[in-house]
Amino acid sequence: MPAQHQDPENGHGSQELPGNTSPETPNNKTAEPAGIRALFEGLLQVAFPVNCIGCGTALPVRTRILCERCPHEQFSDPNPANEATCENLILPDGIMFQDALWKYDKGGLLNRIIHMLKYEGMQHVGEELGFLAGRRLLERHIEGSGRLADGRPLLLLPVPLHPKREQQRGYNQARLIAGGMHAASGIPVADAQLLIREKNTKTQTKFKLSQRMVNLKGAFVLNNYSAVEGRHIIIVDDVFTTGSTTFTVAQELQKAQPASVSVFTIGMA
Repeated sequence: MPAQHQDPENGHGSQELPGNTSPETPNNKTAEPAGIRALFEGLLQVAFPVNCIGCGTALPVRTRILCERCPHEQFSDPNPANEATCENLILPDGIMFQDALWKYDKGGLLNRIIHMLKYEGMQHVGEELGFLAGRRLLERHIEGSGRLADGRPLLLLPVPLHPKREQQRGYNQARLIAGGMHAASGIPVADAQLLIREKNTKTQTKFKLSQRMVNLKGAFVLNNYSAVEGRHIIIVDDVFTTGSTTFTVAQELQKAQPASVSVFTIGMA
């Protein structure tokens, strides 16, 4: 579980991809197990090398799926001009911006990666994608456009799953992504009970937008208005399709009078 209470004013956190850091060994008692573990992992890497899912290059650590080059070469940017939305979407009132890391390619590489995250139990994929998303958020909306740089506190809010669905999967992929974004940016992640999903909605893959909005009505409940009031809230999810889910979350958040609500996802369908 990612750290959730770091003050965003204390800095923007680490800028290394997850899996690149080495554990500290403050004394001899911890040094030996760490050394044995490193040796074991090195032998594993030699015997069973892990390759980049994008280009096949050997990776230095087993908890990565992409090399340093593929995030820049294998995916399309859905918002290269750093506009307030991807693909000139019309945003509902109260949403500052909607952005995504990459275009979603049905049947392509990002589709495969998201499937690994959601249905193959590969939780570290969410952290890796989130780290890349966190760097993009910093570059474009804090250091770049300055949309979120007015000094008011920031909060990452993962779209919650219904408890039954999260129990079946074992985790919430949006929270893993948010954890990676926190590691890259230092922006805290909302407590898991801040916003809950009370309604276990039907799958929406074949629904039109109007049907999705009806399906989601009353699905989310905000439990703590004071944690949202006056803050810039960034809703985090895996893929943006019609916006029905994130926009429904935004409607619930508006009741608490946040400074702004924005949406950031990994994929833009």
